[in-house]
Amino acid sequence: MTYFSFLMTEFCVLWRRKHDVFNAVLFFIIVVSLFPLGIDPAPEFLAPASGGILWCAAVLSILMVIEGIFKEDYRDGSLEQWLVSGLYLPLLVLLKLIVQWAGVVMPLLMVMPLLSQMLYLPSGSFWVLIMTVVLGTPSLFLIGAIGAALTVSLRQGAMLVMLLILPFYLPVIIFAVSAIRASQEGAPYFGFLAMLLAMSLLSLVISPFMTAVAVKASVN
Repeated sequence: MTYFSFLMTEFCVLWRRKHDVFNAVLFFIIVVSLFPLGIDPAPEFLAPASGGILWCAAVLSILMVIEGIFKEDYRDGSLEQWLVSGLYLPLLVLLKLIVQWAGVVMPLLMVMPLLSQMLYLPSGSFWVLIMTVVLGTPSLFLIGAIGAALTVSLRQGAMLVMLLILPFYLPVIIFAVSAIRASQEGAPYFGFLAMLLAMSLLSLVISPFMTAVAVKASVN
């Protein structure tokens, strides 16, 4: 098996499990739609809060996917095959996360225009929202993978995963929402985007190795 064949296999697996992605996107749409219905549909409320609403809904949707990211591989013995394949395990982990990120975040980006209009997000802030999602969500997957690998052998590990990784998600949410709010107020926001990029790059350096160690510990 080569790295390219592994990557293609992961895309095929994601396609076979496309219901997981569909559920995450549907959950995202439902959560965002409930805010105007359940709290206040007035533009004066929704416009300033739109960035926070969209980001919190996106994080919850990603958490739905992250918890089971290695579950099927653990059940069918694929993780053991990773260990004996002779391929570099951190790179395999990174390739899997790239596939998962693309499969989940791209559909979320596709529904963002409609939902941002529903929440009265100013048009000038829409592309800032997109940039925060593109720059910030990689760190969510990279950080979440560590918790998912640590709890992959547990039957009921969803709550434990959330408890482990949610505190590390808070800075990402804070900087992303701050960037959107700054763009709405006409203030500089590139510093917040730079922090999101820095956190994703730092996660990229650390996460594949820590996740590989956690996978080895869970399998053995």
